[in-house]
Amino acid sequence: MSAIKFKIGEPKKLTLAFDEPKTGKNDYGRWFMYGFKNSDINSEEDCFFATETLHSMIQTLGAKEGDEITIEKCQDLEMTFFKVNGLSINDMNSGGAIKKIEKAKPKNEEMEKLIAENKMLKEELEQLKDGKLSASDIPF
Repeated sequence: MSAIKFKIGEPKKLTLAFDEPKTGKNDYGRWFMYGFKNSDINSEEDCFFATETLHSMIQTLGAKEGDEITIEKCQDLEMTFFKVNGLSINDMNSGGAIKKIEKAKPKNEEMEKLIAENKMLKEELEQLKDGKLSASDIPF
């Protein structure tokens, strides 16, 4: 397993390999090692080390195993910071943060498809109950 380093201005799309990072402590403080699935041909898992702030941002978005997130290392004058799914830590702590965070949360495409299919089936069931459809109108 090899760790990647984020470069300023180069966003990375990563699919998390685990629900929680491995954690530890060294001379520099706490560390958080996140595994991710590499989309290269070999598809082997890799990892990255998150700062405490980056870790908090990932947790705030509720990212779990299988979720795709985009991490970007940014620089503004002398200050270096991260964005996760387009949000900085300031965005997550400012006015209207709840709506911003909800919009930036990772979307599980398979789950979204199942939710949409479930909604469609419920609507068809209601129409059937109301007599608007016959059993032959249901697609299964």
